[in-house]
Amino acid sequence: MSEREQQTADTGFFDRWSRRKAGRRQGEVLPDEPEQPQAEAAVDTEEVEEAPVRIDERTGKPYDELTDDDMPPLESLTPDSDVSMFMARNISPELRRKALRTLFRSPKFNKISLCAEYAEDYTTWTPMGDVVPHDWKRAIAREAERARQKLADAMGDDMQAADDGVELADADRTAGGTATGADGHEPTTRTDD
Repeated sequence: MSEREQQTADTGFFDRWSRRKAGRRQGEVLPDEPEQPQAEAAVDTEEVEEAPVRIDERTGKPYDELTDDDMPPLESLTPDSDVSMFMARNISPELRRKALRTLFRSPKFNKISLCAEYAEDYTTWTPMGDVVPHDWKRAIAREAERARQKLADAMGDDMQAADDGVELADADRTAGGTATGADGHEPTTRTDD
């Protein structure tokens, strides 16, 4: 093996890539490196143990030769039944799906965790009755305060309009006229002391 081949074999992909990139920047053109031969595992056929062929106890056939007709009725399946025969190569997907559905509908596997978010039925709910949580009380009080503030602001605008009416009446009196309020009486002047 040449020195270059030994160096290539000892370094990793990124080292070779970096070296080639630096060489291109300097104007040096490196020949394409040959693909690294993949280490092929020599397989000795005598050493390989073949997997044991599984035989169905009821029919005496290997699992790979079973068909839909060889399967037991789905009603006979219990949670402890061996359903691996339904996974054989020649079994139709529909029958396989039905067998798995039957298996997983059994109470042994169909358990719902009460801690899971899907455990409750959110389409129906139980009213809380007279119990009002603290957060709701705060929210109700906050909304009531906002309503009171809006009412006070609206009343303040009305009071401001009434004050403006009093000032107009005072100006009318000084001009020699008489001003009357909405109720037909003369408005009284208000002093803010």
